[in-house]
Amino acid sequence: MMTGRTLLQALAGGSLAALLSAAPAAAQNRTYLDVSGALGYSTNPDLSLVGRSSAYGRVSANGYHSWGGERSNTSLSAYVENSYYFRRLSNRQLFSLNAFNTTRVSETTRLYGGLSFSGDFGAQLSSRFFVAPTDPNPTDGTDPVIPPSVVVLVSPDLVALSQRQYRVSGSGGGEFRLSPVDTLVASVGAQHVFYGGNNQALLDSTQYDGALGYQRQLSERLSLGGRLIGTRTDYSLGRGITSYGAQLTVSAQLAELLSLTAAAGLTRTEQDFGNLGGKTSGTDLALDASLCRTLEFERFCLRAARRAQGVAFGVAPTSTSASLDYSRRLGAKDQVQASFAYVTTDAASRLFTTKQSFYSASGSYDRSITDRLSAGVSASVRKLSIAGNDPKTDVGGSLFIRNRFGSVR
Repeated sequence: MMTGRTLLQALAGGSLAALLSAAPAAAQNRTYLDVSGALGYSTNPDLSLVGRSSAYGRVSANGYHSWGGERSNTSLSAYVENSYYFRRLSNRQLFSLNAFNTTRVSETTRLYGGLSFSGDFGAQLSSRFFVAPTDPNPTDGTDPVIPPSVVVLVSPDLVALSQRQYRVSGSGGGEFRLSPVDTLVASVGAQHVFYGGNNQALLDSTQYDGALGYQRQLSERLSLGGRLIGTRTDYSLGRGITSYGAQLTVSAQLAELLSLTAAAGLTRTEQDFGNLGGKTSGTDLALDASLCRTLEFERFCLRAARRAQGVAFGVAPTSTSASLDYSRRLGAKDQVQASFAYVTTDAASRLFTTKQSFYSASGSYDRSITDRLSAGVSASVRKLSIAGNDPKTDVGGSLFIRNRFGSVR
């Protein structure tokens, strides 16, 4: 399962938020509500085997409130939408609710924590651009980057893409400066994933994870260290997956505004199939990396991961994922955003799961009409590849208009 430190905790929506959330601290203490209306068309919005294309009308709201001071910052965000598909004469709702706090207790200790709840269907959140203007990352470019949980950028629960998916998660941790050059970071997290539709009892899961790391700053631009990671996921029928291991970590400031973080190591994964009988175990590489740059008018972030990862059927095939997010303000009134995400899971011998892959690419352009009113166009492509007949690729786009209430940009 994927849990993360980003605001959106749902499929590739997490990776979309990771880019733009890296805004400067000056964006704190804001309150606004963006209300949008759109008309569009989608060839298979649910990525289902019997998907039907349809034009749609969409209403969405993205609210944000933050407050704080020199030592503590707190943010609340919410995204909700309703899409009405004219051909199917049906509605579809998506949502994401998030809260985050980071507090500097002292000159040597910083604590953070967050909660989120999201509802998705057919990985549609992966093609939405919505983000809070603050950075929920509890570390900066020279600090050891240890996520609140084991991170895979796009959820490998590909079997459940055509079902409604809910995710409740929470995480917390702390960063402790042992000396001017030595840092200890600890974190814990938990999440529960459940599904609508048939077979939900077999797919629901609860995950607990933690990380403990140490990093030493060798120079102003380079830090090296290591971390221990562990994850436990419980399923129905007595099934469970336990994964634990160690990684070497590096954090480097390649340029003034370009940072690289990476981790490489081995994890041991033990699978118990409970009432279905049998146990398996194995050792796999565990790799994570990110390369991000933040400029005044342009931001991008490239992320990749590979490791054994539990999926909805209760098995742990090797999962490989990558994402690229980009945003640029073209002028005083217009901007572009783009995102690409990819994940593939290898075949697992138990429960007859086969190799599956998911691709998502999306982009948008918007232009301000007034300080509060803007309009634009968005487009997206999503593809699910599974054994047998693949669902029809979803290709869609929309024209939208948005009005902001509260703080202006």
